Amino acid sequence: MTVSAVLIDDEDKALQVLKQKLATYCPQIEVKGVASSSAEGYELINSLKPQLVFLDVAMPEESGFDLLKRLPQLDFEIIFVTGFNNYALDAIRFSAIGYILKPVENEDLIAVVQKAVQRITEKLDSERNRRLLENLLNPGHVRNRIGIPTEAGLEFVPTDEIVRCEGFQKYTKVHILGRKETLSSYNIGEFRKLLENYGFFAIHKSHLINMLHIKRYDKEGTVFMVDGSPVPVSRRKKHEFLELLTRL
Repeated sequence: MTVSAVLIDDEDKALQVLKQKLATYCPQIEVKGVASSSAEGYELINSLKPQLVFLDVAMPEESGFDLLKRLPQLDFEIIFVTGFNNYALDAIRFSAIGYILKPVENEDLIAVVQKAVQRITEKLDSERNRRLLENLLNPGHVRNRIGIPTEAGLEFVPTDEIVRCEGFQKYTKVHILGRKETLSSYNIGEFRKLLENYGFFAIHKSHLINMLHIKRYDKEGTVFMVDGSPVPVSRRKKHEFLELLTRL
């Protein structure tokens, strides 16, 4: 499958390096055009209608996120190219959007492009992009929806409906209010990164709980959640957990 793409980055060297790497390692990507500013990128996207956009986050005058907000439709897959590790990157991860960090590593590029091509095939880009904008506009808000990769595709769930996450081999069982648990291909470490700024606490190496959904704490070292499930508190986390409880 050939995928049409445009590259948007204010650094000319970065554009040329990315274009060359794509030609070498990702021949299924056909670069239709490049832009060195958000304004040029806006025109390029509207004229070429690409399936995939590689977008620099930080550009002078207007950021990559500002560009997305101006577009009438986000009917393409996005791969962010960024050198920053801040709330913006958290929002990208939270929306299950692809990204690569500068300087671009070959293995990272190959992996993120493969996922992007799969997502284009599955036609999931529009919903994921809409969630990205919502999460950017409301960083840390409990009603933000997290994109959970499952066997069926992506399931978007508000964070305040997630009771807990439980590590299971290389997968994670996500327990959601009033619903059957969801098995995700993300490991528990990925969910820690995504959810710890949303009122979740890693109470054990295999358990992440939503502090809003604690029903009671047993001094013997067990937390009971609103769905009745018992979760062990590790000795290493006990003191920090009890301090958090006093603030609820």
